[in-house]
Amino acid sequence: MSKLYDYILDDNGFMIKLRTDNEFDEGEYDKIKNALLGIIPEWKNTGKVNVEDFSVLLDLIQFLAGGSRFWNEEVALRVEDAELELMDIIHDNLRL
Repeated sequence: MSKLYDYILDDNGFMIKLRTDNEFDEGEYDKIKNALLGIIPEWKNTGKVNVEDFSVLLDLIQFLAGGSRFWNEEVALRVEDAELELMDIIHDNLRL
């Protein structure tokens, strides 16, 4: 598995903490962003996106966009910002 995959879906990773503890872990989120920014140049140069990376990134964005009624207002706003930020990273860095 890739770092991106592990950071998102690890047993103690970002999505698990958010889903089970309703906690937005800034450190874990930063790892995801940095892993994404690190892997995008390879995707762009090869013209190929790793299937695992693509799948887990779709899962993460869908999860963030879906929200949760269990999150407090602070977490909900941070999740919304994160979803928009990830979409911007993808769009801004994959343009040809």
